[in-house]
Amino acid sequence: MQRISALDALRGLAIIAMVLVNNPGSWQAVYAPLKHAAWHGLTPTDVIFPGFIFVMGVTIAIHLPRELERVGNVMAVLRSTTRRAMTLILLGWLLYLCWFNSASPGYSWIEERLLTLRFAGVLPRLGIVYWLTVVIILTLSWRWLGVLTALLLAGYWGAMALIPYSSADGVIYQGQWEFGNSLAAYIDHHLLGKAHVYYGQATPFAFDPEGVLSTLPAVATCLTGVWVGRYVLVQQRCPNKLMMLALAGICAGYGLSVVNPLNKALWSPTFVMVTSGMLTILFWLSVVYERKAGPLPKGHPLLVAGTNSIAFFMLSGILARVLLMVNVDGVSLKGHAWQVVEGLPLPPELASLLLAGIFLMICYYPIKFMYHNGFFWRI
Repeated sequence: MQRISALDALRGLAIIAMVLVNNPGSWQAVYAPLKHAAWHGLTPTDVIFPGFIFVMGVTIAIHLPRELERVGNVMAVLRSTTRRAMTLILLGWLLYLCWFNSASPGYSWIEERLLTLRFAGVLPRLGIVYWLTVVIILTLSWRWLGVLTALLLAGYWGAMALIPYSSADGVIYQGQWEFGNSLAAYIDHHLLGKAHVYYGQATPFAFDPEGVLSTLPAVATCLTGVWVGRYVLVQQRCPNKLMMLALAGICAGYGLSVVNPLNKALWSPTFVMVTSGMLTILFWLSVVYERKAGPLPKGHPLLVAGTNSIAFFMLSGILARVLLMVNVDGVSLKGHAWQVVEGLPLPPELASLLLAGIFLMICYYPIKFMYHNGFFWRI
């Protein structure tokens, strides 16, 4: 089976969008669609990370059967899957540890970084979700994917809504979906520890937006990608039925949001339903475009980014940290760049977006060099 440019293009779109929204000139000057929802709600930015996971599911649907046929051994596939998952987790930890506060004379990297390692994060979640999804597919028949996806969402909702939990002062809670107050936050607080999560100061419970319990609905997102990829690319099934299901998922998600809010940080079931429906439609439109107009030309920016997405992510993350760590006259390199761009006769939000675009291009050209020299970093 030849490489599907629509899939690489969607992955490229996701990584380009992620780098752009993660690196504004100033976090105080950002257009609303380029921000995450403050808590409940959904913005275009909130769809980016589910997009990565959805595309990963589509990729699994295409490549896992071929890998099984090639090696002919489930245990060999499981070993390679475990290696890839661990690589993603370790890369995420490496990115977290790539930081030193050069502006603080008494800064201790060991105490303030190594001993406060954030166990969760974007890359660790990708690794864990990838591993769990492959294990599920190797264990169950393909026909059970839809049922299991529904069970994961129902089970997650049931746990969040029905299992009581208590704070340190003895207050008992149940059914909360609030910042720092949910069963997911309670589990993160006690299992990961407040020193090792993103929202370490949240009360009554510190938690991580890529935490333990919310990984289950993230797996449901990936399984949706697997199902859609198999339906569209492997089985070549009827697109009309797929579009109806996607639209039904979006409508049901928004309808049920009155009782279960759309929330990315908790990866709520309604969030999965709405984003999976949107991504299904976007993926199908990409496939239709490719079938009618042909594959994107070699060297297209979306293909460049999509075929080396992990390298793009790592490069942008390391460079962003370097620009903050290196100080000149008491101001970081990024601070100096922002002072220059901020002085242009532009609205603050546009100036901030301009600097994000410049940063994106700086990261893009090394990836373009890799692409044109045939170097693709496979995990």
